[in-house]
Amino acid sequence: MHAFGDIDCKYLYLDALSEPEDNALRAVVLEARSDMAVSTATVPVTNVSPIEHTRGCRVFEVTWDSYIAYSVRNESYAQNGSDAFEGNLFRLCSKSHFLDYVACATFATSDYPGSFRHWSIVCLNHVVDVVSQVEPKVLVRVAG
Repeated sequence: MHAFGDIDCKYLYLDALSEPEDNALRAVVLEARSDMAVSTATVPVTNVSPIEHTRGCRVFEVTWDSYIAYSVRNESYAQNGSDAFEGNLFRLCSKSHFLDYVACATFATSDYPGSFRHWSIVCLNHVVDVVSQVEPKVLVRVAG
């Protein structure tokens, strides 16, 4: 089992991404839900509802003490299908285009700095990819 464990969400939004100190990374990700009972449309539309982060949804703070590389992509342009991973929206990738990129763009190898892994967080509007030697820490709270 990887650091993301069995986090099961239908929708996620990226709320914040920052480097709290040099070469450390912090992502705040919001669980979101679609409530079919709520409709803010002014034109009659059926079977639609907003996807929102509301009271009772979870907030995930994911931190890496260090990283080799990270990337944020517009979800609309993210490729799907060729990566090998476990998980759903919080993923641990064993094969990916991002790992290929890191191999070409850095001198990081299993010899130096040592073994590393690729984590991916797939949100509604963003995909965050992180390659690091260290497991992320995940803090979970419920929005009040």
